[in-house]
Amino acid sequence: MSLAVSGLTFNAVELISLSGKRIDLSNSLLSADYFEDILSPCVTMVLNVTTTNGIYNGLPIRGGEKVVMDITTATGNFVLDGDYGLYVYKVGEYASNGTKESFNLYLVSREGLTNETARVEIPFDKKPINEHVKKILDEVLVTKKYVDSNIERTSNSYSFIGNNKKPFHVLTWLGPKGIPSSGGSGADGQRAKGVAGFLFYETKDGFNFKSIDTLVSATKSGNANSSLITFTYNNVIEHDSAASQYNILDYSLEKNVDLMKALRVGTYANKTYFYDLYENRVRILEYFLKNEIRSKLGQEDNLVIPLGFDKSYSRILVRTADRGVLDPSSVSGDSGRDVADMAKSFSRYNILFTQSLNMAVPCNVNLRAGGVINAQFPKIAAATNTSTVDLEQSGKYLIKELRHHFEGNNMVTSLKLVRDSYGLY
Repeated sequence: MSLAVSGLTFNAVELISLSGKRIDLSNSLLSADYFEDILSPCVTMVLNVTTTNGIYNGLPIRGGEKVVMDITTATGNFVLDGDYGLYVYKVGEYASNGTKESFNLYLVSREGLTNETARVEIPFDKKPINEHVKKILDEVLVTKKYVDSNIERTSNSYSFIGNNKKPFHVLTWLGPKGIPSSGGSGADGQRAKGVAGFLFYETKDGFNFKSIDTLVSATKSGNANSSLITFTYNNVIEHDSAASQYNILDYSLEKNVDLMKALRVGTYANKTYFYDLYENRVRILEYFLKNEIRSKLGQEDNLVIPLGFDKSYSRILVRTADRGVLDPSSVSGDSGRDVADMAKSFSRYNILFTQSLNMAVPCNVNLRAGGVINAQFPKIAAATNTSTVDLEQSGKYLIKELRHHFEGNNMVTSLKLVRDSYGLY
């Protein structure tokens, strides 16, 4: 068995009560599962505990307790401590037979709990959206769990009112309105230009606000110190081989292109009617994704869109200008939104999830949601030789979700991978 699958040591797993009492769970922990998702604003974790010490009622555990840990794996230490420690929000599956008890501790980052009590109340002046993201993180969620390079600058500015929404709601709501600096924006005559769409999510390294284009063009696996990793499907896994940690243990295709859905949401081509009440004027903006998308995970020269649907509008949107709402100096001033950001963003979001597959690899704590990996799959053939690489299915994939499963002799990282186009070369 691969060392990456079997090598595990719980160096320290401590539960800290609300009164400050510390309980060592390292000898009571059967397994642990850690989760990240680019569509989730916070990380979560589940600990499966079995103990004879009567911790549940003896401590007691009632929610809000902090958990810190240091776990050694074959690919490095998995450490959650200090501001990155997690907090108990639920205890489930409790069972006791009089001599021992077992239960699951459900954990979330501190900001996940703060989000339930905090509200975004103030108005935000017209500034780049990334500045609003930092302000909400700093002043509403009261966290410094991010680095500036992970809060990507938008090329457009935007003003809005918080309306007492929860911070995570506002941060994810801002994503579709963001225009990446490299994506272009605005309109050329009656043609909407560029792409839009950001994602707000948390990883083990902290919070991120990044454009889809930046994510898919990455040359890293998510961790700033790790280069792009290549995983290869192989039926044979050698115990002492360092290369075995990059083997694909299992994989299955979850979703391929859904043409009907893509047409219903206007992924490939759409039209926006933009009505300006101040000037009493209607602008008609056409948007063709094939002409605007620049960064792709696959190596196709162009997106493959069947039957000429890339030139046929499959969705029509109607928007009105928001002049005078937030600009006290002039009724002609607007919030700064791109006139066709909705059309651009839902096209980009939907094409990202064209392909989706599930894959299991030996535990690798250097992977992050939002990172990019290479995956090489065998070409299906009548012969028994599986060494030929499938040049269509193989290639770069974005990690949408990951789960690290920590358990003796069963250390696995499960990945949900997505990409927007086909091709390895």
